[in-house]
Amino acid sequence: RFVVLRDREAVARAVYVPDNVRRAALVVAIVVWGKGPLSLDAGRAAQNMLLAAHALGIGSCPNGIADPEAIAAAVGIAEGEQVAAVLTFGYPPRPRHPERRTPEEWIARADRKPFDEVVSER
Repeated sequence: RFVVLRDREAVARAVYVPDNVRRAALVVAIVVWGKGPLSLDAGRAAQNMLLAAHALGIGSCPNGIADPEAIAAAVGIAEGEQVAAVLTFGYPPRPRHPERRTPEEWIARADRKPFDEVVSER
């Protein structure tokens, strides 16, 4: 289930990047329960929400949960439920222009590990 969170301060205290929550136009928790691949289902739901937002020109970000008990209280989960993710949405402060740099420049700026360090074959 999806919970729109209005108490930004309570949520901000429970995630790793509190300012992201404080400045967002919309904060949503994805809550899971039951059996099966819960994290997979929650991840797919989150990914679809983030991609849909991007298609509409809305910025979005998943937030890591630093304090599971605090986020459970802020969301108001029932027994057997857990908060899988907190997503924030809003309009970026300035428009994005991805074409202003080459893919290689974007990759260099992202400061990511090289492909060969994160992908292996057996």
